[in-house]
Amino acid sequence: MTQEEWKKVENKLSYPFGGVKLRIDGHVIDVMVEKEGPKSLKYVLAVYVDRYIKSEWITNDCEIRRKFYYKRTKSLLTKDFRKSSVFKRMKKKEQEEWIKKHSYEYYSPYFSSFKTLKAHLTKNNDSIELVDSI
Repeated sequence: MTQEEWKKVENKLSYPFGGVKLRIDGHVIDVMVEKEGPKSLKYVLAVYVDRYIKSEWITNDCEIRRKFYYKRTKSLLTKDFRKSSVFKRMKKKEQEEWIKKHSYEYYSPYFSSFKTLKAHLTKNNDSIELVDSI
């Protein structure tokens, strides 16, 4: 895609309930601006692959998950523990091991910003073209 097309996509995704349709590596991708939850005031960019968001793509390692979904990491260590004297007395390497050991990764079809979405799609896919703005 050209810079002009990316700007057009960004413009369409800059207001509530906007959307675009892309063709990426043989898949039809709908990106929609949706509310994060029913009571939330925050909007996210939802990625639909061939018109679906399937739970199997989120839970199982597959090509669609790697290409189109956002990898997130969540720590089980609380901020209070990381600020505690026990944690601070550990060496830097031990702290990193603790953080890695006590965290998990998950994938999400929701992106919080256009910049993140664009970077992920361009990095993980070969062919991207704008089909239509919704």
